[in-house]
Amino acid sequence: MTASEPRQASLTAGFDFARQLRDPKFRAYLSDIGWADGQHVVVVDDNDPVPAVLTRMIENGTSNPCLIAIPRDGAPHGYALMFAGVQRGLRRLKHLRPQHMTLSPESSIGMLYDSLTTRCGEYVPSEWARPVVFERVAAPA
Repeated sequence: MTASEPRQASLTAGFDFARQLRDPKFRAYLSDIGWADGQHVVVVDDNDPVPAVLTRMIENGTSNPCLIAIPRDGAPHGYALMFAGVQRGLRRLKHLRPQHMTLSPESSIGMLYDSLTTRCGEYVPSEWARPVVFERVAAPA
């Protein structure tokens, strides 16, 4: 695998997500989980390291919170979803009591998603003062 292959996979997944946004059922599903039109979506690969995802979010000036979409077979509409944002005026995530998580620099975003047993967790990168809160989207009933 070359260095550009993971980036190409993320770009392809992003285009696939954007294409799916044309489907009214998919848009309704996103609306039902709390996504609002204009809110940023960060499409990532299951194996992307958490620090790399956070860096991408900062460099691209994503909304706070944003929606993280991880392509996964068997997930609703093909994506495991979670909201993420810096805990600074996050009205959407304020009511949740996040579990504190300790992650290694190699921890992937997929590992983080799978570890959210209480549906919500917070992680404070070593160089940050405020935690990043992750809210796993529950599968529809």
